[in-house]
Amino acid sequence: MKKNGYKKLQFDFSEDAVERLDDLVKKTDSASRAEVVRSSLKLYEYAIEMLNSGYTLNFEKDGNTVTVVPL
Repeated sequence: MKKNGYKKLQFDFSEDAVERLDDLVKKTDSASRAEVVRSSLKLYEYAIEMLNSGYTLNFEKDGNTVTVVPL
């Protein structure tokens, strides 16, 4: 089924992964699981582009920095 430039995909997820996905739907106030997956894909794509350009990925809180190792 293809409509308005979209293509339907089907994935199998473990029960744990579905729970995590549903938790992200709530935490991000997303409209659907699909919206979370699309947003995650955009973020992952951006992170990979930046890492491939020589940047590092860091999280900072209260003066503490955690550097994320590329996947």
